[in-house]
Amino acid sequence: MDTQANKERKFTQAMEKWIMYFMYTLFAGLFLLISLQGSWSESLILFPIAIISLPLTKWGMRWQNERYIRSAQNQDDLKIVMNKLDEIDERLSKLEEN
Repeated sequence: MDTQANKERKFTQAMEKWIMYFMYTLFAGLFLLISLQGSWSESLILFPIAIISLPLTKWGMRWQNERYIRSAQNQDDLKIVMNKLDEIDERLSKLEEN
């Protein structure tokens, strides 16, 4: 059964992967442009920014994605509870008729 949590997990993992590919490509391109210019003083500024922003971005996305997945799991759990309540309601209706 393909639950909402599984769908959300697949989507968020794919988005995380593509966003991180973009970030790596962005910083690699910036470092390439710096190296082509031959002015290495800019890399002293860009390198710490890359070191901080890449792991922080990855951590932030994972934290947010876990929240989305927990929310989807809660929706799945609510559907299960609603189905059980409907079954109990049907049983009560049958018992009241008898």
